[in-house]
Amino acid sequence: MPKWIKITIGITVSFIIFFLIGGYFIEQMLKSSLPEYSGELETSTISKNIEIYRDSMAVPYIFAETDEDAAFALGFLHAQERLFTMDLVRRAGEGRLSEILGEKTLPFDKMFRTVGIKRNILKNLNQYNPKVLSLLKSYSDGVNLYIREAKGKYPIEFDVLGYDPYEWEPVHSLIIVRLMGWELNMSWWVDFTFAQIIQKLGKEKALEILPDYPENAPYIIQSDYKKYTALNSSLIETDKQFRNFLGIYGTHLGSNNWVVNSKMSESGKPIIANDPHLAFSAPGKFYAVVIKSKDLSSGKAGWNAAGVSIPGVPGIVIGMNDNISWTMTNIMNDDADFYIEKIDSSGKNYFVNNSWKELKIFKDTIKVKDADNYVYEIKETHRGPVISDIHPGTLLFSEEQIKMPAISMQWLGNEFSDELNAFFNLNKAKSFLEFRNALKDFSLPGQNFVYTDKKGNIGYVFAARVPLRKSNNPTLIFDGTTTENDWRGYVSFNELPYLLNPPQNYIATANNKVIKNFKYHISNLWEPSSRIDRIMELIHSKDVHSKEDFMKYQTDINSPYAKIVTKYIFDAFKGIKIHDENLKKSLELLSEWDYEMNSQSQAPAIYSSFLNHLLRNTYYDELGKELYNQFVFIANVPFRSILQILESPNSSWFNNITTNKIETRDEIIRKSLSYALTELENKLGKNVANWQWGNLHKVIFRHSFSGQAAILDNFINIGPYNIGGDGTTIFNTEYPFFDANKEIGLLDHEEYENILGPQMRFIHDYADPDKFYIILTTGQSGNVMSDHYSDMTPLWLNGKYMRICTNETDIRNSKNKLFKLLAE
Repeated sequence: MPKWIKITIGITVSFIIFFLIGGYFIEQMLKSSLPEYSGELETSTISKNIEIYRDSMAVPYIFAETDEDAAFALGFLHAQERLFTMDLVRRAGEGRLSEILGEKTLPFDKMFRTVGIKRNILKNLNQYNPKVLSLLKSYSDGVNLYIREAKGKYPIEFDVLGYDPYEWEPVHSLIIVRLMGWELNMSWWVDFTFAQIIQKLGKEKALEILPDYPENAPYIIQSDYKKYTALNSSLIETDKQFRNFLGIYGTHLGSNNWVVNSKMSESGKPIIANDPHLAFSAPGKFYAVVIKSKDLSSGKAGWNAAGVSIPGVPGIVIGMNDNISWTMTNIMNDDADFYIEKIDSSGKNYFVNNSWKELKIFKDTIKVKDADNYVYEIKETHRGPVISDIHPGTLLFSEEQIKMPAISMQWLGNEFSDELNAFFNLNKAKSFLEFRNALKDFSLPGQNFVYTDKKGNIGYVFAARVPLRKSNNPTLIFDGTTTENDWRGYVSFNELPYLLNPPQNYIATANNKVIKNFKYHISNLWEPSSRIDRIMELIHSKDVHSKEDFMKYQTDINSPYAKIVTKYIFDAFKGIKIHDENLKKSLELLSEWDYEMNSQSQAPAIYSSFLNHLLRNTYYDELGKELYNQFVFIANVPFRSILQILESPNSSWFNNITTNKIETRDEIIRKSLSYALTELENKLGKNVANWQWGNLHKVIFRHSFSGQAAILDNFINIGPYNIGGDGTTIFNTEYPFFDANKEIGLLDHEEYENILGPQMRFIHDYADPDKFYIILTTGQSGNVMSDHYSDMTPLWLNGKYMRICTNETDIRNSKNKLFKLLAE
């Protein structure tokens, strides 16, 4: 063998050995951050020993002697599996992202410091229930035990960013609760968007596309701006960037839940179901856990609750205890208003009720990695912070910002409310009365709580604080020079709707309008009635239902909305001679379609592309790029608006103002379908057989580092997977209508990418009271090296569930792994 061949082989073998050994050591280093599921750990911060069992999917079962010890264990577990996500979210709420990420996150820090989430929590800290503060202290101690024990072995994200987490404090958990309120409230987006539309096009034109809830759709309970300086969207653009930064892409921020009583249950016992719709991410939002505490010191039952928790917060938010089960969907409560303020030339006073009042002004300093500290002023009126100074700047936007008037914000999240006390009492409630009383403390995000119990009762509680306003339809920005439109208090809890054992024997909610002709304003942002229509159709399709039926319902992909829209396509092509073969075939497929948004079918792809182009061909010419993207960003707005104007064949919105002719509805429909076929041919080829919906509509559960490099994405992201459904199906698989921005990574997305949907599915049948069924989107762990980072995804995709047992004897006799926290 020639010498050069021997040398080449030797070098090659050496490199292979080097990379194998190097890869082994890197893998071991990464795996060193994985939590221990078996073993013991001593600590002086608990009163008695705690036992933690874990099953094959890493769901923990906590056995503690006191509530505080149970909270401690939950804090320890959350930190073990989700520390980086917890740290990122608390930093966001505190306005401390720039300390680790530099100038690119400065707009987010400035936004949340101006809004004042942490500032207002600290101001009201002494109003929280002492028991809640005690639990938060214990929970924080549990998080901090892990932070100390894991030093030098933190998840890889900390090493990549080059920092260690700081100690957890009770205020951080309260911040996370408030951030959920910020994420789930979308009403205030419409205030800005419609104010801008009025300024541009006039009130009458704008009111044509302001959505209204259909009068015949199901209810949960049966029965001038021209004078102001041009408004811009700096706050909502900054918030949009922030949502994308944290993976909060979607806007169908709702859910489905329903319950049937024994008369409509195959098992003869109530069955309850829930699937909350939130933006997808890896890891997901929830963490499944079973909590068992014997503590009777509070005068209530022990803390024996099970279901899902939110990492960073102690307690079960959706689930069951020994006596009741509860689920939630978003009310869509309008909990923010905006006011145009008149500020004097000194910038220190604002004009209200014919006199000048002094602004509250204070300086704040944001630490910025690899840059000087950023010092700025925060101004507040009696209503709340002046938010018009929150500008994203050239860092995020290339277009010059328009100078806007001073605008203040009144937001319910800056008022005191004790949601954690509500959840703690909810976790221990034994009856509907205790359940409803617990929710007196619940303010935001406003939720439809649906209930059942072991005695066979079913119920509903509207849990939200509703501002009392002069106007019953406050969709636009108010004049701040008068207190005429200030909030006048809140609707009394006793006036808020609730149900107990309704005669129809079921309760269902899907972010639809709560009650007809309620005398107080709740919202203008109800979801399209498509999901609730389909839920009602399924409930009325059988006399009795099983838990297996409920599992099928939760993954149902039939769209009543698509059925309504498609009819207009057929009408538009009546009497039209068709020559194009793909157009002829497409109309044929749509005519045979059962309105199932099946990932393997072509009709859903044709319809979805058509709808996308219909929205653009209807609104874009009048609104322009920026305003169009704001209008469609809250997806339920265009979904509802287009249905309204489709009823008017000659609506001026169908006319393209850039052409010389006057277009009608049917012309725009034909044009939109033509554009859709061109899009499908360009993306999927001329053969209609290849136009399956799943070839366009895919889901990816993205890590917060996603988008930095393709090779890294393959390692940290979960997916892509072809998926059915859309934003109007029970199995909500929303895709965005707004333009992707390839230049700004934070606004980048693939067309038709599924960005939001059920973060978990929960079903409980009281025929087997000690067991419930649940599945998460990804897994229990946020550690990319863990076997439990993505082990639930195949089950979630295929409509499968884990069965969780809450019986103590069964848990202890199982083959679950045991970890003990020992009291020193």
